[in-house]
Amino acid sequence: MKILSTVSLLCLLFGATHTLAQKKKPNVLIILADDVGTGDVPGYWNNEIVDMPNLRALQEKGVTFMNAHSTPLCAPSRYSLLSGNYPHRGEGQFGTWDFKEGHNQFLDMQQSIAEMLKMNDESWHTSMFGKWHIGGKVPGTYSNQTYSLSCCDNDWSQPMGQGPNEIGFDESFYTMGGIQSAPYSFFRNGYLTTKEDDITMWEVGNYTKENGVSIINKPGEGDPSWDSSDYNMKLVKEAYTFLVGHVADRSEDPFFMYFALGQVHVPHSPPFEYLDGTKIAGRYEDPHLDLLFEMDLVIGSLMTKLEETNLMKDTIVIFCSDNGGLDMGYPNRVLRDKKSSIYEGGHRVPFVVRYDDVVPAGEVRDEHYISLVDVYATIAEFTGSRIDQYSAQDSKSFAEYAKSASNTAGLRKYLHTWSRQKIYPTPDKHEIVRAESIHFGDLKYIRYLAPHEKEELYNLKTDIGETTNLLEISPDKYRKLRNKLRNNLRQEGSCPMDKAKSKLRNGKKRGQVVNCNWFEQDPQRRCRWQRITGEKRCNSICGRYRWWCRFYNPDLKEPRQAYVDL
Repeated sequence: MKILSTVSLLCLLFGATHTLAQKKKPNVLIILADDVGTGDVPGYWNNEIVDMPNLRALQEKGVTFMNAHSTPLCAPSRYSLLSGNYPHRGEGQFGTWDFKEGHNQFLDMQQSIAEMLKMNDESWHTSMFGKWHIGGKVPGTYSNQTYSLSCCDNDWSQPMGQGPNEIGFDESFYTMGGIQSAPYSFFRNGYLTTKEDDITMWEVGNYTKENGVSIINKPGEGDPSWDSSDYNMKLVKEAYTFLVGHVADRSEDPFFMYFALGQVHVPHSPPFEYLDGTKIAGRYEDPHLDLLFEMDLVIGSLMTKLEETNLMKDTIVIFCSDNGGLDMGYPNRVLRDKKSSIYEGGHRVPFVVRYDDVVPAGEVRDEHYISLVDVYATIAEFTGSRIDQYSAQDSKSFAEYAKSASNTAGLRKYLHTWSRQKIYPTPDKHEIVRAESIHFGDLKYIRYLAPHEKEELYNLKTDIGETTNLLEISPDKYRKLRNKLRNNLRQEGSCPMDKAKSKLRNGKKRGQVVNCNWFEQDPQRRCRWQRITGEKRCNSICGRYRWWCRFYNPDLKEPRQAYVDL
C-alpha cells in the first residue's frame, strides 16, 4: 500500500476544502404577486375558479405553505420581504410608498436581501423587475405624485435616488407604484425611460391599445406609450433578457431575481392575448379572473425559461403575494375580510417554495406559520450567507422546515401583524382604522387601537373564519392569556414599554447589559446606532413614534412627559 507524504496529504485536503468552498451557490427567484389571496388560487380552499396549471405544477414540485402571512398592505409588505424587518423598523411606521423628499423605507444601516448576498459573495448577479413601491427620491425637488416628472428642478438626465440599484440590485426595470399610480413610466437602473420632452399627462379613462385597454384610475404624468394591460408581459421579456445574458456572461455566478408583478392590483386591464397568442381578456366573466389566469401564464414563462437555460435545478423559486386578496364576491372565500384588514383575509397569503433535490416535491406545511419577513433569513440559510447585525431583526429561517415537516426548531413562536386601513363610512368621509394582531398556536388575538379600542380572540383551528370572539364568551377564562399576548405584541411593536435592563443587540458594545439611562446620556448617537435595542427596550428615550404611542395607547405606564412629538 502506497503511503502518502505529509505534503501530498495536505494538498489533497486543501484541494477538497477549496473545491467545497468554491461550489456554486443556488440561484434565487422570488415571484411576488400583487393582491392575490389564498382564495384566488388552487391548493388552499379547494378553489378552482381559474385554471392555473403552472402554479399547480410549481406546487407539485415544491412545498405549499398553508399558514403564510404578510402585512395587510403592499408597501410595508415589500419592505418586510426585502429587509427581514417589521414595517415600523424602517423609515416610516406604515411603510414608504412613492417618491419622498429624501429616502426609501430602508434605514441607512439596513441591508436588503440583495445587499446581504453581495456582502457574503461579490459574485452574486442581482436584478429587480416590476413594482417597487418602497419609496425613492427624484433628482431635484419633490412636489407631488401627480406632477413628479415635470415639476420644479427635476433633472432626469440623472437617476432617481434610493431605488433598487442603491440597495444591491445590479439591474432593474420597474415602476414606482406598479400600474396603480403615477408616474406611469418605467425606470431602468434608476433612469427614467421617458424622454423629458415626451412626458404626458394621463387623465382618468380607458385607452384602447394594440393588445388591450389601458386604464388610468388616478391622473398623473407618464410615458406616451403607457399601457397597463402590457405591464406583466414587459416584465417577462426583461426577465428573459436577464436570464439569457446571465448564462452567456456569468454562468458561474449565482443570480438573485426579485420579480414583482403589477397585477392583480386594480385597474384590472388584461391584455387581449399573451406573448404566445393565448387569449386572456374575456376568457372569464370578470377581468380580475382574466388577470389571475395571466399570472399563471407568467409563472409558466419563468419556469420554462429556467428550464431552457438549464438553471432550474440550481434555483430556489419562491412564489408568494404581498397581502390578501380583493373582495370580488366569488364563492369559496373561507377567510374573513380582504386586503388591508387585520383578519386572515387581509394577510394570509399563498406561498410555495421549489428547490429541486433539496425541498421535497408535492408536500404541504400547515402546522406552523411563516411570514414574508422570514424570507430573508431563509434565503440566507439556503445560500450559506451571514446576516449583518443591523439587518433582518425580525426574520426567522424556515429553510429546515421546508425540507421536512418534522424540522420545527427555530420556527417563530409568535406571529405579529400591524394594520392601517382607510375605510369610508360615508362616500365623502374616511377614517383610519389601526389594529394589530398576534398568532400563538391556534389562537389569534386582535387589538383595535383606533378610532375605538376593542379586543378579540379567535381559535383559528376551529374558527378559521374568525366568527366567534372568545373574549366575549369567556372573558375570565382567557384574561391571563389575553394579557400575555397583548404584552408580547406591544413589545414587538412601535410602542414597547421600557425595560429595566437590556442587552444591546448591535453596535460595538453588542451584548453589554445597560439600562435606559445609558441611552439618555447621548440619545442622538446611541439611539441611532443602537436603534433596535433602544426602540424595543427604551422607547421613552429612543422611540421615533412616541407621539403616536401616547395618542393611541392611553394605558401607557411611562411618564407622560416622556412621550413628546419628535
